[in-house]
Amino acid sequence: MDMILNYERSLILSSQEPFEDEIHPRLKFLHRGLVGCANGGQKNSNDSQFFITLDRADELNGKHTLWGRCVGDTFFNALKIGQAEIGSDERPVYPPKIRTVKIVDNPFDDIVPRITAAEKRAQQKAREAAQKEREEAARRKGAKK
Repeated sequence: MDMILNYERSLILSSQEPFEDEIHPRLKFLHRGLVGCANGGQKNSNDSQFFITLDRADELNGKHTLWGRCVGDTFFNALKIGQAEIGSDERPVYPPKIRTVKIVDNPFDDIVPRITAAEKRAQQKAREAAQKEREEAARRKGAKK
């Protein structure tokens, strides 16, 4: 996974698959070393970037999913990456790479995700639509044989 550097506030990592927002009002970007996911500017569009905060970042609260935090010596590696030489395109001249990630502990095990009734209905409609689409595709596939 390539890491891109935003030299002002955070380290940024590329991602591939979009997923739903998981924002909780008790989880805030109050410290450095927190791992979060930026979105593409729209709800449930978390497919653009992951980041590690290098300082308090109140402007991220309520807008981005907070995943966890760096612990132990790992945080010092993140700080070193934050000091990387930046080119004219505001990207690292020599981009660092993350080779391994180890999940040490779930710091948020007391938080239960909540969704509204409207979100639950929308999820159910999406599941039903996807099921109908799969059934229709299977029916078309069977008709071709």
